[in-house]
Amino acid sequence: MRSTLANRVLTGVIAVPLVLGLPYLAHRYSLLWLVGLLLSGVALVAGWEYLSLVERLGVHPPRELLLAATPLYLFLAGLWEGMYALVLGWGVAYLTVIYSFFRRGHREGFLTSLASIFGFIYIPGLLSFFYLLFREDIFLVFHFLFIVWGYDTGAFFAGTLFGKHQLLPRISLAKTWEGVIGGLLLAVGGALIYPKFWHDLGRWIPHIAALGIVVGAFVQLGDLFESLLKRAAGVKDSGRIFPGHGGMLDRIDGILAAIPVYYFYFRFILGMLS
Repeated sequence: MRSTLANRVLTGVIAVPLVLGLPYLAHRYSLLWLVGLLLSGVALVAGWEYLSLVERLGVHPPRELLLAATPLYLFLAGLWEGMYALVLGWGVAYLTVIYSFFRRGHREGFLTSLASIFGFIYIPGLLSFFYLLFREDIFLVFHFLFIVWGYDTGAFFAGTLFGKHQLLPRISLAKTWEGVIGGLLLAVGGALIYPKFWHDLGRWIPHIAALGIVVGAFVQLGDLFESLLKRAAGVKDSGRIFPGHGGMLDRIDGILAAIPVYYFYFRFILGMLS
């Protein structure tokens, strides 16, 4: 417990200033390419881990094509607000299908196409939502991360200290209902950290609670999905890049599932985004 906690704290001390600092510098000095660089680096490592997991399942996507297209997609999504990135995404999907059916059999070709297209949507596609938040308000990026980190922190400590009732033991033995409750409570606390809510706090309290609970629930869903993938592949972690945390995909699985929900809540429920 102590060594795991020490590794997590050390990783957080190093990673959090980087994750918060680069977007701030990009906003401060209008360096959108810096956001693209950060997202591309994250997506490449997570994509490599995802491909390694599906290859353990006997599915072999075109690794070079997908990894080469990932940073290109994210830079295009940032520079041209999605239009050229969408065209590139379609192109990658078609090339993957053609590759799969010419290089693989019918069954394996179908599974390869499915895993490739899903992986491209799952990682660079969902990460591109950060651009939508970044263009609206840099603090929305931070606010979203505070909720996610709040859930992760609350779930870890509550699960470690009080966890007795397993959430879904067939998928993950470590997840408990106590951890979920602790995570949701701290996620609501993270949702409170947004200055625009403070001017009329009474009005925003229901939305703060809803944001924390809904985003936190999808963070947990993303974690469970990745746990299912790892269990199917027969591994404990997606990688070893972060001591005490596992791989990059282990760190962003909840982010990937939750960021569209956060964006859509602000845009369609609160009406605060253009």
